[in-house]
Amino acid sequence: MAQPPNSRRQARRASFTVQFALILLGVGLATAIAAAAVAWYETQGITSQQVLNSAARSARLGVGVVRLETTTVSASLACEIAPLGRTAADFEAGGAALSTLAQSVVSANPGHLLLFTDAAGTILAGTTPKAPLAELQPLAKQALAHPRSCSKGGFFLGTGTKVVGAGVAPVSLHGHTLGYVVALTPVTAAILRFTAGLISSQAGATNVLLVSAGRADLASRVGRLDVASGAPVPAGIEGALSSPSHAAEATVGGRTVTVAGQPVRSAANRLLATLVVVEPATGVTPSATQLGIPVALAVACVLLLGMAVVFLLAERYLNRPLKRLNEAVQRLGQDIYAEAVVIDGAEEITRLAANFEIMRRRLRHQLALAVGRSVIASTLTGNAPLEQVLSQVLMNLSSVLGVDMAMILLRSDDPNQPNFLITWGMGNPTLEWSELESSQGIIGRLLREPRFAARSFLNPDERGPLEGRLGIRDCLAEPLMAEGRTLGLLIVANKHSPYLDEDTALVNAVAVQVVAAVEKSMQLVVTRHEATTDAMTGLYNYRFLISYLDQQVNVAERADSSLSVLMLDLDHFKAINDTHGHLAGDAVLRAVSGLVVDTIRKSDLAARYGGEEFVVVMSNTGREEAQLVAEKIRQAVAALEVKLDEGLRVGVTISIGGVSFPEGTRGARNLLDLADRALYRAKRGGRNRVEFLDMAVTTGS
Repeated sequence: MAQPPNSRRQARRASFTVQFALILLGVGLATAIAAAAVAWYETQGITSQQVLNSAARSARLGVGVVRLETTTVSASLACEIAPLGRTAADFEAGGAALSTLAQSVVSANPGHLLLFTDAAGTILAGTTPKAPLAELQPLAKQALAHPRSCSKGGFFLGTGTKVVGAGVAPVSLHGHTLGYVVALTPVTAAILRFTAGLISSQAGATNVLLVSAGRADLASRVGRLDVASGAPVPAGIEGALSSPSHAAEATVGGRTVTVAGQPVRSAANRLLATLVVVEPATGVTPSATQLGIPVALAVACVLLLGMAVVFLLAERYLNRPLKRLNEAVQRLGQDIYAEAVVIDGAEEITRLAANFEIMRRRLRHQLALAVGRSVIASTLTGNAPLEQVLSQVLMNLSSVLGVDMAMILLRSDDPNQPNFLITWGMGNPTLEWSELESSQGIIGRLLREPRFAARSFLNPDERGPLEGRLGIRDCLAEPLMAEGRTLGLLIVANKHSPYLDEDTALVNAVAVQVVAAVEKSMQLVVTRHEATTDAMTGLYNYRFLISYLDQQVNVAERADSSLSVLMLDLDHFKAINDTHGHLAGDAVLRAVSGLVVDTIRKSDLAARYGGEEFVVVMSNTGREEAQLVAEKIRQAVAALEVKLDEGLRVGVTISIGGVSFPEGTRGARNLLDLADRALYRAKRGGRNRVEFLDMAVTTGS
């Protein structure tokens, strides 16, 4: 029996519907693969370029740190010593006096080499721990071939396979150049390790080495490989340095690393060596990059073919929705994830559009997380103050996660230092650490017992008065851990959607980066303190004294206020060393240093001038008051008895010379020179006494 026409039409429609559904399903899968492949390829490209840029920045920062630790320090040391009246006097006195001066300066500034040369560059005296002075003659000639003024700083020199930071300053007397002071600071493995520590990131340990003619100038470690001094660098590193950008990925010891190089040049612009920074790679592999483009092109071709078949087979009422769907898919292929995919049409097309919308949201979220992570990492590796950096990190993290508020709480290990609190998005509520710690809500519990917590909705017992005042509805917290100890907490709150695993991973990664930034900041603080402090006595060193005294003189000139300087010298200190040994002498120096600090005001500054000489700077202090303080110090030292290890007790006296500003003085260095003259009078007058210059008599004479 023949089938009626309506039944045949219904059968054909059913068959068409099945074909259309199958074709539409294939197109949807192809489109999903295409969009995912394109997004993966672009994200990998961005990440790879950011890693290379970060390595290049690290290399430039590394050269800057090495320059600061060598050439800048050498130039500062040479320019501080050359203008001193004692230096000119020792030049006239001859080699023995210069040798004594060199030993005194280097003992106060360990790690440096100091040379005194005549105008022709011949070494007159100096100090060097290992090599004879004659072996440094070529280096001295090389330094004097390219002298720089003190305002321009130091420069690099090359000596064989070594790189040295140099500073040169002339020594003049009555307009005649007596010779030159040459300060040298070798680039050592310790400086490279210090540089690596400063630029290390949370990705892993950074290695820094110095390369010349394909060989390591200093022993170093790259990943798990030890590179000896003078040994060829790994082939992967040498190949990366030959790239046009001097930054590339390489394989060293079976591990993928990122390598960047920065040239180290002499004052004559001659290449001495290359500073190489080796950082762990982020996992971007060439095979993935090579496969990304052909996969995206192949899927795009399948997508176009599928759309053409759908257009030919679809009924008339499907054309417009399919066209709009095609436009939405093209936007995804062009990385335009901001526009929603909303299609009104047949049931099958609507479901497909909904799948595209879910995929678009996920891709947009993933891309936002990747970009946000990169921005946060870039912020944390900058040179801005820690509080400013952490505030910027909280703002970026809140923007990426879509939260309204965030905070970082850092607990201080030093009871004399306050705890650290950074907030964002909380308006202007006054938050006290005691209130946070005593809160019975979730913030107080987490602060007392730091742990990970993720709450898309706070329970009533977790929402205390503090949470109510701040308006906190939810919470995601990550403890800030460093080598088994807890530094504090990172908390974000008030998200407009539930917390996802991707959100948790991002907060965890940011917490690790914040810990690295905090430890780096603490390390810099310790380094700066050590650079300005005398290791044995704990007083400020000569370099800090000169800078501080310059500032105080400027303040006194502007405010028309008084300023006094005392120069102190232990009497017969050499006899203590000769009789009881240098350890006893060191004990006496430490005891006298502590006594001086306890005697002066907290606003005054005590510094070790060199050897057994000390300087006290007293702002807003006139001559009469300064004489009282000096006499108080003299009496306290005279009454001091230092107990030695063998049970003996040794006493000591002190001579003090003083001068007040602005009673005829002419700046910071003139103050020190006049105080030294007053000290000389005290010594000549019998020691264990205080002498102040009478500026009226001194000026008249």
